[in-house]
Amino acid sequence: MGPPNETTWLRLRHRLSPSTGEHLLRAYTSRDGRTWTAGGAWTLLADSRIPVGLSSMGRGGTTAEFDCVRVRRP
Repeated sequence: MGPPNETTWLRLRHRLSPSTGEHLLRAYTSRDGRTWTAGGAWTLLADSRIPVGLSSMGRGGTTAEFDCVRVRRP
């Protein structure tokens, strides 16, 4: 993932594999909301449910705030 910033944008992209029906997911981060850096990618079985959750991990004393969280159907 890209380097952290005072504000870091997160985007998760979901698509279905046309050949297998598997769920293909990739994470992206941005420091400005316009330029995106690709991060981790995951493949889930076609019949998988995809739970969505947010977590922040940092050094002691670090806090995180999430706002403008949107989940859209593919």
